[in-house]
Order: sequence, then structure tokens, then C-alpha cells
Amino acid sequence: MPMKKAARNWFSIAAIVMAFALASTLAQTTPKVDELSATAADQGCVNQGKDRRALAPIVCWLQQRMSWKSEHEPHFALIGKPDGISLGLAWPPYAVFNMPDGNDHWRMFRIGFRYDRTWRGYIFPTIAAKQVSHPLRY
Repeated sequence: MPMKKAARNWFSIAAIVMAFALASTLAQTTPKVDELSATAADQGCVNQGKDRRALAPIVCWLQQRMSWKSEHEPHFALIGKPDGISLGLAWPPYAVFNMPDGNDHWRMFRIGFRYDRTWRGYIFPTIAAKQVSHPLRY
């Protein structure tokens, strides 16, 4: 029983930290993924999509040096409900927090070594807060 209580305490602490980080990041208006420009931002980040990066000169420089290709996807553990509030964890260190917003969208916050299935590799550093159409798992 002590292990179950320790796991619940760890989950509570992690959820509070992630929720605080998400709330503080989303305090600014976050554009919906659908509303982003159709052209890539091309700030020099690894496999950059349509969204622009804050602190791009630093983040993109770091990503170019600290990201690597890999065919091995991370093992992913989900804590919470897949269709509700959840915290996903993976190794190398990666965390993604998903929370439904009640309007058929999800608020997502992620940080760490993100595995990019299109690029087939790990991108680091990555930190993002977005409103998306479905919860993210990687």
C-alpha cells in the first residue's frame, strides 16, 4: 500500500507543476493550430512546422546541436484518462500534459526530448503550449 500512496502523491505533485506551467504559459492568447499560417516559419529549428518559436536564435541553435535521428520511438506511459486530463511521460525525459477545454479542443503543454515521427528522431530542447484538436501522446 505505501507504494500506491507514493505514486498518487507523485502524480499529484507532477499534475500541479504541469498545470501551473500550462496555466502560466497559456495566460497569453495561444493561437489554434488550424489558424496558423500555411507557410513554415523557417527560423532554423529542426523540422520546424508552421508555428514560430520564441527565442528562436537560441532554441534553434540548441536544437541543431542537441537533436538526433533515431528509429527507436520512446516508451510512453500515460497517467490519467486518455479522454480526460492526463500526463504522459517518456524517456529520454519528456512530459506532455493534456486537458480538454470543453469546446472539442485540448490544451496541451509539453517539455523535454520530443520524438518527432515525421523526422524520425528526438528534438531537444522543446517546450510548447498549444490548443489542439486531439490530445498529444508524443
